[in-house]
Amino acid sequence: MAHFKIKVADLLVDVVAKGELTARICEPYLVDSAFTDISIYATPAQIKKKMASMPIPLSEEQAECICLHENLALKLVYHDAFVLHASLVSYKGKGYAIVAPRGVGKTVHTNMWKAKFGDDVTIINGDKPILRRQSDGTYLAYGTPWCGKEGQGVNAAVPLCGICLLSRGSRDLIKPVTIASYVDGIIRQVVFPTDTPSMIRGAHLLGDLIRTVPAIAAECTPTQNAAATVMRALTE
Repeated sequence: MAHFKIKVADLLVDVVAKGELTARICEPYLVDSAFTDISIYATPAQIKKKMASMPIPLSEEQAECICLHENLALKLVYHDAFVLHASLVSYKGKGYAIVAPRGVGKTVHTNMWKAKFGDDVTIINGDKPILRRQSDGTYLAYGTPWCGKEGQGVNAAVPLCGICLLSRGSRDLIKPVTIASYVDGIIRQVVFPTDTPSMIRGAHLLGDLIRTVPAIAAECTPTQNAAATVMRALTE
């Protein structure tokens, strides 16, 4: 049994984990602090349910790791933050989130950013970054220990300057984004608690995000040209 604290999204998180996997992936985020903002642990019942519900076999420690992440995600809304299922990249110090349904290829796309732009690009988190509203109304995007099966991520934060709603295509095309399509593209990729007060807070957060952070929609091929096309649209 491991008991430790991590700092994620500028929040101090107290973690109790039975398996070694969670402690290992959390190592870059470890801190020594007497303070706690959020406490997370996974019950045996949660772990068992997660193992039974997944389409692929999971070890107990893998299931625990997923449960701990989900338990953290459900507590973030009261800290003006939420997990976004996205690939978060930094380009010249500015953060851009690539959002797509699972299987579309957001990891391939962000790898093309790295191939095209080299050291100007850092993959902050390949799967589950946290977005947090700041006191001035802007959003910072943070790396987390949970960064997908590829393990692409660093402990860093960047100002969130744009979001790309990505889809597969036979050519590289930037498309206009309506408020409705922005909401539809984002809301499927966030995790909020289901109680009414939390859902209301979550809705306000998403509304603020949509008003604050510009978005584009992109139909893309898995190429470096697609990365250049999306980057140009996001930065311009």
